[in-house]
Amino acid sequence: MRKLSSVIAIILLVAMLSACSSGTSTMGQAPAGITSGESKEIEKYNAYVMLNNLMTGRINEVLVHYFEKFGVDTQPVIDENFSFIMLDVAETEREVIDKANGYTASQPAFANADPLVTKLTPVIKDLLSVLDDMKAYYDSKGYVDDDFAKGKQLHTKLVNANLAYETVASQYFTALQKLGNEQRQAELQKLKDADQQIRYNALKFMIDAEATAIELDEQGITAGNVLQLDMAKFKAKYDIMTADLNALMTISKDKERIQKEGVNSFSIGNYVNAATEAKAAASKIIERINKKEPVSDSDLSGQFLHTTDGTPENFNYLLSKAIERYNEMN
Repeated sequence: MRKLSSVIAIILLVAMLSACSSGTSTMGQAPAGITSGESKEIEKYNAYVMLNNLMTGRINEVLVHYFEKFGVDTQPVIDENFSFIMLDVAETEREVIDKANGYTASQPAFANADPLVTKLTPVIKDLLSVLDDMKAYYDSKGYVDDDFAKGKQLHTKLVNANLAYETVASQYFTALQKLGNEQRQAELQKLKDADQQIRYNALKFMIDAEATAIELDEQGITAGNVLQLDMAKFKAKYDIMTADLNALMTISKDKERIQKEGVNSFSIGNYVNAATEAKAAASKIIERINKKEPVSDSDLSGQFLHTTDGTPENFNYLLSKAIERYNEMN
């Protein structure tokens, strides 16, 4: 099972590019200042991002919740005093799967990502089908009737479905990360050229905060080995993120700039607060290492590492929340 806790949501672009325009648009038309081709590219990219965010969000949450209870081996671990609530993925959340798949043949082509979305679609649906069967089984307490006979069968099916899913998902995350880097750097330049300083600084923090999270992931750092972090490499990314946040906090208080750029003061305020919390979570990792304080065994064995201060899991969780607030900006 891959290290699910390390993945985070990806940044959408459509809200920023649309908001940059001082003009208006009607359905089917690109916003003023954006060509029809650019608009289609943004729509397709964002459809792929939404698929990514479903996978790294709710699907990830459901899988982690289940495997933490039953284990990842082909035979489940069942406690003597069993109690469990099976999570599920809502139908409304699944709509992004078919939406993304509908863009695979459309222009512009994303050579690396398009075939992977096509490949992912049936694999995700197979995984969700098993999860749906499990939801019905555990909600109805079917294990009382058959002494976990069907539960064991479903567990094996889920392990196999998840292995197939992880293989393609890993390839997709890599392809989308590369595509996202290209898209966001182009977006950053457009914001700079358009003198959209608030949005420029908002996106720059997001890019550099994500780079900080990726540094943790590339070093293989989790709560269990956090004291092994190569601080020099981490601080190089952390310091840039910190400078970004300081610049963002300063410019977000400029009322004239907010009015000039047409940014919603409430949404930018929410985003800055979330960004501050994410940066603070990274600071707590440094504090933990400076104190040489390992994560306790009780925290490591629990299900709430994402709320444990000074852990990569907590930083990733709060960074994902900041990305959500960024994606809501208008």
